[in-house]
Amino acid sequence: MPMWEDEDDEDAKKLTPKQRLLGWIRNKVPELPITNFHRDWRDGKALGALVDNCAPGEMRWSFINPRVQLGPGRPGLSVRNICLCPDWENWDPSQPVENAREAMQQADDWLGVPQVIAPEEIVDPNVDEHSVMTYLSQFPKSRLKPGAPLRAKTLHPKRARAYGPGVEPRGNIVLKPAEFLVETVEAGLGEILVYVEDPEGHTEEARVIPNNDKNRSYSVVYLPKVEGLHKVKVLFAGQDIERSPFMVNVSKALGDPSRVQARGPGLQLSGNVANKPTYFDIYTAGAGAGDVGVVIVDSNARRDTVEIVLENKGDSIFRCTYVPVLEGAHTVCVTFAGQQIPRSPFTVNISELSQIALPPSGSPVHREQVSVPQTACTPPSDRTRRAPPPPTPPRSRRPTCNPNSCRASGRGLQPKGLRVKEVADFKVYTKGGGSGVLIVTVKGPKGLEEPLKVLEIESGVFECNYYPIMTGKHTVTVTWGGHGIPRSPFEVQVSEEAGPQKVRAWGPGLETGVVGKSADFVVEAIGTEVGTLGFSIEGPSQAKIECDDKGDGSCDVRYWPTEAGDYAVHVICDDEDIKDSPFMAHILAVNSDVYPENVKCFGPGLEPLGCIVNKAADFTIDTNGAGRGELKLYAQDAEGLPIDIQITDRGDSSFFCVYIPTKPIKHTIIITWGEVNVPSSPFRVTIGEGSHPENVKVYGPGVEKAGLKANEPTYFTVDCSDAGQGDVSIGIKCAPGVVGPAEYTIMVLFADQEIPVSPFRIKVDPSHDAAKVRAEGPGLSKTGVEACKPTHFTIFTKGAGKAQPEVHFTGAAKGDAVRDFEIIDNHDYSYTVRYTAIQQGNMSVTVCHGGDPIPKSPFNISVAPPLDINKVKVQGLNNKVDVGKDEEFSISTREAGGQGKLEVKITSPSRRPIPCKLESGSANELHSVKYIPPEEGQYRVDIVYDGNPVPGSPFSVEGVMPPDPSKVRAYGPGLQGGVVGKPAPFAIDTKGAGTGGLGLTVEGPCEAKIECQDNGDGSCSVSYLPTEPGEYAINILFADQHIPGSPFKAAVQAAFDPSQVTASGPGLERGKVNEDGSFTVDCSKAGEAELTIEILSDSGAKAEVRVQNNGDGTYSITYTPQSPGMYTITIKYGGHAVPAFPARLQVEPSVDASGVKVHGPGVEPRGVLREVTTHFTVDARAHIKSGGSHVKVSISNQSGSSTDAYLTDRGDGCYRAEYTPYEDGVHLIEVLFHEVSVPKSPFRVSVTEGCDPSRVRAYGPGLEEGLVNKSNRFTVETRYL
Repeated sequence: MPMWEDEDDEDAKKLTPKQRLLGWIRNKVPELPITNFHRDWRDGKALGALVDNCAPGEMRWSFINPRVQLGPGRPGLSVRNICLCPDWENWDPSQPVENAREAMQQADDWLGVPQVIAPEEIVDPNVDEHSVMTYLSQFPKSRLKPGAPLRAKTLHPKRARAYGPGVEPRGNIVLKPAEFLVETVEAGLGEILVYVEDPEGHTEEARVIPNNDKNRSYSVVYLPKVEGLHKVKVLFAGQDIERSPFMVNVSKALGDPSRVQARGPGLQLSGNVANKPTYFDIYTAGAGAGDVGVVIVDSNARRDTVEIVLENKGDSIFRCTYVPVLEGAHTVCVTFAGQQIPRSPFTVNISELSQIALPPSGSPVHREQVSVPQTACTPPSDRTRRAPPPPTPPRSRRPTCNPNSCRASGRGLQPKGLRVKEVADFKVYTKGGGSGVLIVTVKGPKGLEEPLKVLEIESGVFECNYYPIMTGKHTVTVTWGGHGIPRSPFEVQVSEEAGPQKVRAWGPGLETGVVGKSADFVVEAIGTEVGTLGFSIEGPSQAKIECDDKGDGSCDVRYWPTEAGDYAVHVICDDEDIKDSPFMAHILAVNSDVYPENVKCFGPGLEPLGCIVNKAADFTIDTNGAGRGELKLYAQDAEGLPIDIQITDRGDSSFFCVYIPTKPIKHTIIITWGEVNVPSSPFRVTIGEGSHPENVKVYGPGVEKAGLKANEPTYFTVDCSDAGQGDVSIGIKCAPGVVGPAEYTIMVLFADQEIPVSPFRIKVDPSHDAAKVRAEGPGLSKTGVEACKPTHFTIFTKGAGKAQPEVHFTGAAKGDAVRDFEIIDNHDYSYTVRYTAIQQGNMSVTVCHGGDPIPKSPFNISVAPPLDINKVKVQGLNNKVDVGKDEEFSISTREAGGQGKLEVKITSPSRRPIPCKLESGSANELHSVKYIPPEEGQYRVDIVYDGNPVPGSPFSVEGVMPPDPSKVRAYGPGLQGGVVGKPAPFAIDTKGAGTGGLGLTVEGPCEAKIECQDNGDGSCSVSYLPTEPGEYAINILFADQHIPGSPFKAAVQAAFDPSQVTASGPGLERGKVNEDGSFTVDCSKAGEAELTIEILSDSGAKAEVRVQNNGDGTYSITYTPQSPGMYTITIKYGGHAVPAFPARLQVEPSVDASGVKVHGPGVEPRGVLREVTTHFTVDARAHIKSGGSHVKVSISNQSGSSTDAYLTDRGDGCYRAEYTPYEDGVHLIEVLFHEVSVPKSPFRVSVTEGCDPSRVRAYGPGLEEGLVNKSNRFTVETRYL
């Protein structure tokens, strides 16, 4: 058993060796639940985890200045980066032997742990425990050897996920722990860091607790201290996980009712009376957010009888005013944030008031709840050569043809292994076959010939290839001189297209070799699944085959051919040929002058370790004593890509070879001499990543030039993923003796070299700035603080950094200056300071932030004596006052204490403020108030002292005034006149005229009935009904005196009668266009009314009408029509039609078109034919003797569209009109002479389909005479058909 690290530990010595070994392994592999030495090792993954944890590469973090930390409690970090078995978690448990073999081989090679047990045994669940313990007991003393092929772990930060209320956008509350989970099972192994940044940018590290469960989860807890938007940054291995940073809104917690106070006369046990307003104040400073509520239950246990007014007076003070109406015990309940405040409910005894002073009528009843305001995511290339011309028969070299001397070989003739969409090639050798013509054919599974290419590449050697596209048997026939060569025809079975490959094969043994020597090649796995491998060799002789598994996903294969010729090498995986199998190898005869076993190969480029990516690797090949042979190199990397090796012949039988690896993966190099593998070949070289400090990236807030604050955690990430192998060192330093704000220097080294961007110079600012803090509120007012009365003020620290506020009070006398002092954190970057001053006089208040005084500090205030509102007396305030006269009363505030702030507010009956003059005496104890009441009615006088109503306030005063008839006003149409039989209305307004009796009489031709209605607002509505026309006198008296304008003279007119209106004159009988027509309307017997006349044509045109009042009840009417036709004359009097109207009137045109005649087939009643041109004539010679634009023609069809008409002026007063109708139905033809319709216009013409032989005209010499045997002509015209 090994020597243990805890050999001196007495408790450890009490354990059995088995218990100690199991405990050591469980400590090394905490991520797996290992409890035994048999079942828990059967999938091989536990071995991989043990090797991984015993040989980790580490990123070592060192600090030049140990006082400086990357985060709270984090003086150094150890981050696992590279190791021997980094991907053991992804190993397939269904391949336990392969897993165990890889882990045990790595432990044997690089940890010095020999394989005392086979991989097949250790994964057997029935394995002997002692054998397993013997093997595992070697691990505690193992040490990693230099140059070990450490590989980087593959981490996936974006696969980690965080969930829970602590990263939700809403729902988190100030001072309530916010929790969430982070799962990393799919992300790999890495450290979880969580930083929380508040709205001001202050950062704190959250608490991260590993849960050690199968999901590799972590519980995260942080405590938000302020409201607002927080940024939660979750890092895995220094990188943000998916959705990080999370934006989280933190709300303010509900208010604290225990910090609310209520006091005032309205809460006193006695002293309040029924029907008299009282009040109390509610102080919510420092209590947070919440609603204030007041409920008052009267002596009858009812909640709806007491009038409540809740008013927000500012500075977190609410005033509740209520008016009790019943005597007896009342209960006053005061709530904040839905809960009772201290001492609530309050009991208040209401007594009866002997002299009740009612509040002004119409006072509203309110029950209010006031809310304290809150601050508130093409087939593949077949390597065909240029198509050759048709094969030319080879020239006859011999007179005879010998096909049996010909032969053919190649992959395209192999019975199996060929696949569709692969080039099938072979060669035909005709040397020694005499003269002949080569004919090659390929027939597919359906018996059809397949395309084939044949090219003579040298004399007597032909290269053939075809491209099968169908599975099944293909037949290849080869004839020479018309005769089949040996083995022809060849049957080739073509399989399906190759799918994804598990292995690949390459090397010289798949191309060539030498009889009696091993022909070597390499088979490598592609991916994690290898499958079952098999090999077969077909050729001139049998060949011995050997396969050497190298344990790294590859194997070396050798076979020994005993005869020269072409061999088909089949590489089979899972019973199928791999891609490009069978491989055709041309085996050569033995060359007695070649000795490949004497070749020596050496140099760093062939060593298993030590080569670094992107750096030249060289080696030497010494062929001294190896005879005369050809040197060939075959080289590929683990991804199957060829390696470019430069070979330089030194001329001394040695060769210098150089290659530059571009990837940190395994490289395999095969060296042959004379087509035979040399000793130790193939060489497998593991390429290291090397060290590339220039590829190291450093980023994060901890290396930003500015923005960091002292005493706040920060972080940054060093990304070495592209830098190769090496350790990271971090140095952070500042000036000696400096703690807190300063300039820091951060150095980053990789592989003991400083990276190019290092050092980083970081400016760290102070954590707070008192100059950005302000304080305000009533508790800092120079004259606003009162002894024994609680007050408060607020300190605002937003933007000033993190620090604690301090407040100090200094009074005028020795001893405590205040009591009940407390500072309340509002969790919105503000603090409420509450205190009660107990010393009168001057007091100093000093406010500091982080120990530094804020602007304007100290604050000097004056503390006033305690207030006694009952000492305020009001004198000389009369119940009734005269309107418009000076009034004065006095107020005494002697011994009332307080700040001495007196306010008087007088409101008029119309609810407008009344100016008043407040004058104070020399001692500021007696005050006089002067005002002038401008209107009569009830006045409200409010008197407030230091914000509190004085006893009896508000006071009610009635304003009265003497009668004044000059201020009475009468208006309305009834004061000017009226109409017989209709009420004549007017109104009288007595507002502002004082009190007096109103008298009203109407004198005139007859007695008129009077009606009067009081409007209740100092005015009344009056109307009288005259029964005869004439002049009436209206007398209006106020206090037995006429008002201005009285008596009023009103003219009453008789009613009108439209039936008495008559109209006569020539203009009612006829009219003519553009000539005046006239008539007379007699209204002399109809009474007075409005006369209206309208003359309108049937087409809607109005004639201009002019009305002249003759002054004797008659009217002269003149009108001028603008167009001919029928008109309607409408006469109305007083809006009513007069007798015989409306009347009709014919207006004649001003031009006489009666002499115009229209005739021709185009206007005949019998109609015309559709699509046949017709015509008619317009004869106007009775009016004109020469041509001109006197006539117009328009034609409209039945559908409403127009038909074109063509008018020809003959120059003698006659016009010819032609048109061609294109629709069936009646057409209207309108003919106008000087815009006046001619007689019978419009003409109605019917259009129909058909023909009319009578309209056909034939003429010409052929109808008059003719000659025998000669052409005779005539014309038939149908255009009018």
